[in-house]
Amino acid sequence: ERKKERKKERGMTTTLTKRTLAARLARLEKKLNIYDDQNDDEEEECVAEKEEEEKRRGLLDVLESHVSGFSADGLEYVWFDTSMPKWARVIVGTTFLTGFGLMFWLISQTVSDYQSHPFATSLMYEERANARWPAIIFCPKHPELSIGKMDKIEEDGLDPYSKNETFMKSMVRKCDFFGVKCDGSGEENITQYWAVKDLGERYGICLEFNQLDKVNDLYCPEDENGETHPTECMFGLYGNTYGLNVFLDPLLEYNSVDEDDPYTNATSLYDVDHFDKRYNGMYVQIHGTTHEAVPAFNSISGAVGQATFISMSERETRRLGKPYHEKECIKDPSYSRSTCISKCQEDIHDKCEYDTSISLYDNLHGDTSKYHTCYNEEMTSEICQCDEPCLSDDFIPIASTTNVYNASSTIEGLKPSTDLNDYANFHVYYNTINLEIIEEVPVYNFYVFIGVIFGHIGFFTGFNLITIMQIGVMFLHLFKRLVGMKF
Repeated sequence: ERKKERKKERGMTTTLTKRTLAARLARLEKKLNIYDDQNDDEEEECVAEKEEEEKRRGLLDVLESHVSGFSADGLEYVWFDTSMPKWARVIVGTTFLTGFGLMFWLISQTVSDYQSHPFATSLMYEERANARWPAIIFCPKHPELSIGKMDKIEEDGLDPYSKNETFMKSMVRKCDFFGVKCDGSGEENITQYWAVKDLGERYGICLEFNQLDKVNDLYCPEDENGETHPTECMFGLYGNTYGLNVFLDPLLEYNSVDEDDPYTNATSLYDVDHFDKRYNGMYVQIHGTTHEAVPAFNSISGAVGQATFISMSERETRRLGKPYHEKECIKDPSYSRSTCISKCQEDIHDKCEYDTSISLYDNLHGDTSKYHTCYNEEMTSEICQCDEPCLSDDFIPIASTTNVYNASSTIEGLKPSTDLNDYANFHVYYNTINLEIIEEVPVYNFYVFIGVIFGHIGFFTGFNLITIMQIGVMFLHLFKRLVGMKF
């Protein structure tokens, strides 16, 4: 019995020991994170399975996954959305492809337009507080008369300064500029306003008002930045009450050195058959102070016994050169196209021997005349290729005339005649001081060109910058897939 009891106790001990050991082992495994390691192993096995699955995916699946996220999402409906009916996919696809075709056509037209260098002409008005005055040239109708007058003055042996002043006073008989005497009768010297210009046999000796900005520098000076200030410039006034009002004697009869010796050789110069010499009056041209005067261009003719009102406005033209025009524009600020044309005409007259004994029609169209043939040949010569300036400053005149009332035309003390009807009266003024600007502007620059191109692309296809980035990522993914790399 004792042996049996001992065997039974030994079996219970063995059983308890195994259970205890199992419990302890479980607690030990828990402490050592053995179960977590098993879970990690399971996760690693799951990831490995996914990698294997992704490797088995085709390029079409990768392409579909990217295209479905494009900002140009019409691609998804065309290529991959099999849930849509075929007729709907056909409509969407047709619209998409038509848009592509129209887009490429518009892009080709835009590129063609860009390469043709188109430009637009804009018109603007710049408001100004004041406006500096142009130069104004006055030439008698008879160049022989003014040349003969100067020759007579030179016979007196005067120095060049006194000689010019004498000639000025013989032409300018009464002058008023913004209320200031400009004929030498006031405190101001006449040479502060006028200058003698010898324009050759064609126009004779003329007078120029405000030559080289001498009047502007006197009454409307510019600062070191080339700007004028209203408080220092009196040219902010415009309208026919202000400006230049001058009475000129085209016969140049007055002699300020010897009043008893007037110049009276004018009447023999008149020729009823000559277009210019039949008239008694003056040529007037308004031009920029940096340009040479050409009385035949943009000029006004005024007659003795009449008052000629000339209202003017200033226009600035800004032109483009190559490649927008066939020829490059001239950047020299002193260049004037009218001066170039005048030199061309003089060259043609000299080389082609214009016959003054016959009419203009016979010179150009006569059977025996060779002038027209020579004219056409010389027009192609280098001297006659007058290009446009890049920047031109023009003064646009509007002229009107009226008669001086007889009862109001007499001024006592005025020499050589007290009757204003014996003079040519010109009243020049600004009708507005705003600057008219005509500017040639390129239709396309590089930034506008790029914007138009991408505008076509975005409108017809929905492509934009984000889409381009997405396409780049898609190609990168496809490349990595092809080489077996993970994205």
